[in-house]
Amino acid sequence: MKKTNKTSVKAGYRVEHDSLGEMLVPNWAYWGAQTQRSMKNFQIADQIVSLDLIHAFGAVKHAAATANEKCGKLDHNRARLIRQACEEIMAGKLDKHFPTNSYQAGAGTQTNMNVNEVIARRASKIAGKPGYVHENDHANMSQSTNDAYPTSANLCAIYMVENKLLPALDRLIATYKRLEKEHANLVKLGRTHIQDAVPITFGQEVSGWRFACENAREMIVRALDSLYVCTMGATAVGTGSTCPLKKGYAKFCCDALNKVLKNNKHFSVAKEFRVVPNLFYSTWSKDALIFVHGAIKALAMNLYKISMDVRFLASGPRSGFGEINIPQNEPGSSIMPGKVNPTQCEGMSMMCVDVVGRDIVVAWLGGGANFELNTFGTIQFANFADSVNRFANYIDSFNKNCCAGITVNPKKMKYYVDNSLMLVTALKDVIGYHKSAEIALYAQRNGLTLKEAAHKLGYISEKDYDKYVVPAKMCHN
Repeated sequence: MKKTNKTSVKAGYRVEHDSLGEMLVPNWAYWGAQTQRSMKNFQIADQIVSLDLIHAFGAVKHAAATANEKCGKLDHNRARLIRQACEEIMAGKLDKHFPTNSYQAGAGTQTNMNVNEVIARRASKIAGKPGYVHENDHANMSQSTNDAYPTSANLCAIYMVENKLLPALDRLIATYKRLEKEHANLVKLGRTHIQDAVPITFGQEVSGWRFACENAREMIVRALDSLYVCTMGATAVGTGSTCPLKKGYAKFCCDALNKVLKNNKHFSVAKEFRVVPNLFYSTWSKDALIFVHGAIKALAMNLYKISMDVRFLASGPRSGFGEINIPQNEPGSSIMPGKVNPTQCEGMSMMCVDVVGRDIVVAWLGGGANFELNTFGTIQFANFADSVNRFANYIDSFNKNCCAGITVNPKKMKYYVDNSLMLVTALKDVIGYHKSAEIALYAQRNGLTLKEAAHKLGYISEKDYDKYVVPAKMCHN
């Protein structure tokens, strides 16, 4: 470590160096000059890099140290110290030392160097030898931001989806399964075009919600497989410059990463990583993140529809559909006493739109590549991470504060069914389409029930009407 030429150093600070010069860094901090410079230059948003991403970096750097040691490039003692520091990073013990802004540029160099600086300083402190482990020469050995960041981002994306989004979705699916079973035979009016349609059971309606979530879940899981690729060994442009590729570094790194993830209780994923088939593709393509987020967008559209349906089915309490009740979470109006609004439904709907908006950002930034590098990956990933984290939280909130507390109003449901003109559909195969339509239109124009209209027109007897028009049977053909 260089000595500063300056004689006055601010109390509580030390002088660190990078290629551009000197920077004052708090004495307690493990980061160095490049991180400090990034904090100064990127005061964009009050949002630091996702700690999940930092923990993923810890796993990747751990694997790189092992691969470098196996290739004979890094000595055992430094490799051991780097791995020890990385294990502390994965465990969240060093979280306060990662202050870089999530909205940064430079393809993630600031974050990569933040991790390298913390690893180097922490490893050196463990060794009791200041400067023993260097941030570039050792912590970043055989690496570039251009392969370390994408691998870490892939790992983090998988981790967040598997450990946050999917469990939240599973809890919502479990709620729908319960409601589906409880109300399997509760007949209500179906609706198409927001107009009366043939009857359906509430359990059948909920089964559609449940399957929509399950189907979207399956799409997300299938898409996730595209992220299970390790890009380590590409270094800057895909050539593996400064990296012992011919000695098997890429496979060693991938194998080591899988071992770390398997044996680490803090940060694990469902499947094993594989070496990326083309290193030149890996430094610039972000198509896998786009693919996965697209599947998440499909889930968002399903939940948008479901949240709007719940909102309308619970509308009222006296002048709306009023077929179901949802929990009364908070007062709904500052001027109308006693008003309660479907806030969870509205929040869910807005969150779904937010996911769709971020999907556009993720897609466009995924196309921000020129030649051998995509420089827009940092904000792309920041939006991906925000989508997953916030969406998972909203799904849990929607489930806990709304769906889990849904109750039904059987009398209201029966009233709509009994007065529906679309029950006439049961007569279509008995007296024909045109006569059935005439009955429905006659009833509507004259304020009659279907049964009354059928009798007046003389198309079917009351006895036969009661025989064929049975709402419950119309739900279970």
